[in-house]
Amino acid sequence: MLFLFLLCLPLPVRAGTAQDLLAETFLLAQTAMSSAAGQALSQIGQRAAAGDGVLADLLRDRQAVEKQLADTETALTDPAADPVHLTGEAEALAARIREIDTRIGTEFPRFADLTRPRPAPLTEVQALLDADEALILMFSGAEKTFVWAVTAKAAAWHAVSTDPATLADVVARLRETLDPASAPVRAAAALDSGFAPSAAAFPRDLAWRLHAFLLAPLMPVFGTARHVYIVPDGPLSAIPFALLPTEPPEGADDDPAAMRATPWMIRQHALTVLPAVDSLRVIRDLPPPDAGRRAFMGFGDPDFGGTMQVAGLTQDLAQGPGVMRGGLADPDQLRALAPLPQTRRELRAIAATLGAAREDVVLGMAATERAVKSATLSDRRVLAFATHGLLSGEIRGLDEPALVLSPPDRPDAADDGLLTASEIADLNLDADWVILSACNTAGGESPGAEGLSGLARAFLFAGARAVLVSHWPVRDDAAARLTTEAFARLASGRATGKAEALRQSMLALMEDDSDPTLAHPAAWAPFILVGDGR
Repeated sequence: MLFLFLLCLPLPVRAGTAQDLLAETFLLAQTAMSSAAGQALSQIGQRAAAGDGVLADLLRDRQAVEKQLADTETALTDPAADPVHLTGEAEALAARIREIDTRIGTEFPRFADLTRPRPAPLTEVQALLDADEALILMFSGAEKTFVWAVTAKAAAWHAVSTDPATLADVVARLRETLDPASAPVRAAAALDSGFAPSAAAFPRDLAWRLHAFLLAPLMPVFGTARHVYIVPDGPLSAIPFALLPTEPPEGADDDPAAMRATPWMIRQHALTVLPAVDSLRVIRDLPPPDAGRRAFMGFGDPDFGGTMQVAGLTQDLAQGPGVMRGGLADPDQLRALAPLPQTRRELRAIAATLGAAREDVVLGMAATERAVKSATLSDRRVLAFATHGLLSGEIRGLDEPALVLSPPDRPDAADDGLLTASEIADLNLDADWVILSACNTAGGESPGAEGLSGLARAFLFAGARAVLVSHWPVRDDAAARLTTEAFARLASGRATGKAEALRQSMLALMEDDSDPTLAHPAAWAPFILVGDGR
């Protein structure tokens, strides 16, 4: 039985050493996770170092010292080396790196916050949380998974005896019925097409057991929280917690009525994902947004003329030349992607809900990388990109995640049809949130890598307060309804806060019995909100 490995060891906080141990392990877990978090924006750091100005100089200096330190550590492995001299040199180089990091943190705090998050003490996190909020931190160790739950007035932790490989197997089994082979994907169904395939059964009992072992022991701490921030780690980053049942499910797993009656976690909590615990401090410290910003700008329905989904493009190019040629995207390969006609309706519906002008929606051949880079985006409250998304390494030659836009006839460095994470980081934003209504924009850059992609981090780095991303290829009709309904509920006052608006939108979609397939998590659960959920 897959879950025989799970042995829960609750360690509630009481007093004295128990409280000290909880606080210490809370910091240690963040320290262990921070190296992966920093690597997620390595491309952004490299791009910044290649530019001009004080930050670029500091980053280039740091890279040079890092190389010296690596060379020194390698030299220490030589039996003929002088260990005393080399150890002293290594310590001096490490001290220099700390000095540079201190200066970067002081002079360029946002860069430091998002590329090198610092561990946040338990008491600091509690002070940042509102009375109806909670934070859950997960750390996937070699043999155990540790989970902490924190509210403004309470905290607890426990350990589950499992390893990342087994957790990855559980997550993979859950995702088997959420991928394109089992559910209609973006561009597969129009809102008015009457397309209603039967969805594969979702293993709700397996999902409930994952919740029971990981989260149920901590429900006394966070169970009544209206809004829960989640900092996932390892394989757990690849699944949205919205689709975990909080109680044993009843009925058949392929019965839409039973699906709708399931006590999914999203029924109890509005959920927001954070790249790191310290991100809570970062978003709470952001300056107030400019009150004079315009409502919206959206880019979508790019000029694609093929029939291929991203998964097909990936498979087709797996043994071929790849999508990149000479460092630029091949426009012919990008044009092989299937068009996304429903994104046009989706963006116009959001624009209408927010009272935006028709020209604030850029569509078709005009939805280019050059158009994004040349637009004034810093005065928009909401930005939306409704298109295909690619992960780093998903296609040969693509070493960072990207959004696909209308490919130019003659690609150049300013516009090759791919808006990459490092290019996104160069944008100047002041957005309350960015909507990435695109395929698989929440995924990690490689198997086993940190689950939150560089796309989300890059938009946060550029100035977005929150980013909506997806965990798997999204049904075109469902994506349109999820996003437009969320904005409609915010605009009407039925929802307070982005995470709550998304929660209500998910529930409304799954409870629509006019289309039985909408009850399946493949339709309503792909999106997660990253950043500030308020």
